[in-house]
Amino acid sequence: MTDNLYPDLLTAKKIWEEGFNRRCLNTVFKAREEYVFHTIGIAEMARKIALRTGYLNPEKAYVLGLLHDYGKKYDERAEGIFHVRAGYEEMMNMGYSDVARICLTHSFPSPDFDDKDYTSYKPEWLTWAHDCLKDVVYDDYDRLIQFCDIHFEALNIVSIDERIKGICRRYGLKIEQLKNLRDNAFRLKAYFDKKCGGDVYELLNISVVK
Repeated sequence: MTDNLYPDLLTAKKIWEEGFNRRCLNTVFKAREEYVFHTIGIAEMARKIALRTGYLNPEKAYVLGLLHDYGKKYDERAEGIFHVRAGYEEMMNMGYSDVARICLTHSFPSPDFDDKDYTSYKPEWLTWAHDCLKDVVYDDYDRLIQFCDIHFEALNIVSIDERIKGICRRYGLKIEQLKNLRDNAFRLKAYFDKKCGGDVYELLNISVVK
């Protein structure tokens, strides 16, 4: 490592384990199981795509994927702690600004996002995010973790449309309300299809339900 903007793999796994242990204190088994599946799954997916692109660093991609939801060591609803802010601030305190950035950007595919697309977030959380994102220009690591994140629904890896349906069921929303999220997800897929030289779903073994 030539800098400390993100931890090496061994350190990242130790940080992840600390987050997991904290989550175990206040959540049921299903939530802990989903946390493991989601974070490790995204890390693996990001590493595969990074390898295929030929220019993204696979270890960095894995570390960013593993720690992107570090703030979810807190129960967002029960404890009232915004996981995006918690992850961002704690990673900044550790000196890992690249990870802190991903903790922030993974939840906001557009830096100038529309608040109405985030009905489950408190207004003060969104105000904080707007302020943090105002000078951020997304790079391919931001895009990579955003793309990987959209494919995880509970304990399944699903297509974009299946994930959108899952969000609608969970929050009682209509598909039309998630148009911006869906459109951006497909833009990211087209982007990484190009970077990978083919359909990234074939690389990831993701099936599209007709």
